[in-house]
Amino acid sequence: MASISGVPTVTDGDTLQIRDTKIRLFGVDAPESSQHCVRGGIRYACGREAAFALADFLRGRNVTCQRQDTDRYGRMVGVCAVGGVEVNRWLVEQGWALPYLQYGGGVYRDAEIKAKAARRGLHAGTYQNPWEYRRNPGNPPSAGTPRVAGSPVPSSSVSYRTCAAARAAGVTPLHRGQPGYGPHLDQDGDGVACE
Repeated sequence: MASISGVPTVTDGDTLQIRDTKIRLFGVDAPESSQHCVRGGIRYACGREAAFALADFLRGRNVTCQRQDTDRYGRMVGVCAVGGVEVNRWLVEQGWALPYLQYGGGVYRDAEIKAKAARRGLHAGTYQNPWEYRRNPGNPPSAGTPRVAGSPVPSSSVSYRTCAAARAAGVTPLHRGQPGYGPHLDQDGDGVACE
C-alpha cells in the first residue's frame, strides 16, 4: 500500500493508526509516552503532552499518509498531511518532536530551528532526546533540582496563570481540551485561548 487515508487515532507523539495500519511518522522522534521533561523548574509529562497536542491537531480530521518505508516492527513509515499541512513538519515546528537525523529527519532541521527560536514545546525547557531516553530512561534532564508537580503529572493538569506564561512555554494558542487550556485565558470564550 503506497498511501492510506482516514481519521486516525494517535498512539503517541509520532505514531498514528488508521484502521488496521500503524504509521510511524517519517523523520521525526517525539518524546516517549513515559518520558518527562522540565519546564519552568517543574517536571512534566512531555511525552503525553506531545501525544495530546497531536491528537488535538488531528481530532476528527481526514489524514493522508504516503509510505516511505516499513520499520523493523512492520509499521508503515510515512509522511502524513491534513488540510494541506504536513503533520511531520508541524510536529517539529511546534516543538513536539525533533528531527530524527538517523532516519531522514534532516529535512526538518529548518523547522527545528524555528521551534527553538520561538521556545515552543520541548524547547521551552530541558529535555532528553527521545532516542537517548529509550537507551537510558533512568537519566532524565534536570534544571537544578526541579520541583515535581505531582507524580506522575498527567498532561491535563498542565495549567498557565497567564497567556504570557503560556507563550513563554511555547504552547500558544491553546484550544479547549488541550493541556494548559483554561477559561480564564480564553477572553472571548471561543475555545481558543491566548490567540
